[in-house]
Amino acid sequence: MTSLLRSWDVGTARVPQRRAGAVIGLAQLPLRPLLTLLARPRWEGTAHLPATTAAIACGNHLSAYDAFGYGHLLQASGIAPRFLAKESLFRIPVLGALLRGARQITVRRGTARSGDALDDARAALGRGEVIMVFPEGTYTRDPELWPMQARLGAARLALDTGAPLLPIATWGGRALWPVGSPLPRPRPGRRVQILVGEPFTATRQAGETPQQAAQRVTAELMTRIAALLGQLRGQHPPTVLHDGRRDTHRPEIGKPQRGYRAWKQTS
Repeated sequence: MTSLLRSWDVGTARVPQRRAGAVIGLAQLPLRPLLTLLARPRWEGTAHLPATTAAIACGNHLSAYDAFGYGHLLQASGIAPRFLAKESLFRIPVLGALLRGARQITVRRGTARSGDALDDARAALGRGEVIMVFPEGTYTRDPELWPMQARLGAARLALDTGAPLLPIATWGGRALWPVGSPLPRPRPGRRVQILVGEPFTATRQAGETPQQAAQRVTAELMTRIAALLGQLRGQHPPTVLHDGRRDTHRPEIGKPQRGYRAWKQTS
């Protein structure tokens, strides 16, 4: 009974740093049964989710369903979902108000306030919360849907705060909710799987600059996520992950890029 109350965030079943708040508490009533019906989720490795301490959960990103899938996993496991989400989502009527009410963290890319997200994330980690990050910053553009090389924000947070990185992989969400589709497309037999890996602590090695440490930790994080995804898919991940900075179109930065010279200018 206690675990059930903790899962649904009833009363004082959760410690304060795991409480989700009223917005998520109400939203879960219709959403969790619906997500269970649509995705038939299968979760493994949930014992790695921290019961009371801070962590930076990092997952691969395949489609719009991922936020719902990871959020479902965390909330059902007794952990308030706290995502770093791009600012454009907060500007959407109703959705923006819900995101703010649910205490999600705004990422303002390419602005003078882009550092606010890391400050807000540090504060959440200081309270012992779990934050959820998509290290790639966008849907993967790898032709085989493996994770791409990632941004350095999650690693920097881990190095600055000492909070462990928690690699997670998901598979099946893109088939359920294809990129470009306004709504999910459920079909019999479709299932979304999530595998939670072992957390690890990021430390700066002797002689490394902060930038070098962040690059090394980021590479290790994405290697671990790719390995977890390989387990879900029953395949071996590539030895070198796709570098999305070389792509001719990078919607996550708001405009297309043309060729290597443009990539170098924006790297």
